[in-house]
Amino acid sequence: MDLSTAEERLAREFGAAIRARRKALGYTQADLAGMISTNRRFVSELERGKGTSYLAPALAAAEVLGMRIGNLFPEGPRSSGPVLPPL
Repeated sequence: MDLSTAEERLAREFGAAIRARRKALGYTQADLAGMISTNRRFVSELERGKGTSYLAPALAAAEVLGMRIGNLFPEGPRSSGPVLPPL
């Protein structure tokens, strides 16, 4: 599956945020994998921006680490398009 440049950037940023939070909490990749019922390889790929096609485990990883998705990207949207109101 080919990703657009924006998707690749977001996947890397998401993975970096997951990695930073995991390390800050003192968990290994294997620890996190066990918490979300997956394997260490998935966590490794996720942290490198490669495992994002599996959104449910990625979101589960963030949740288990006490992260809110909105806080993963503190700079906000980088789009030059219109900003949509919240739903």
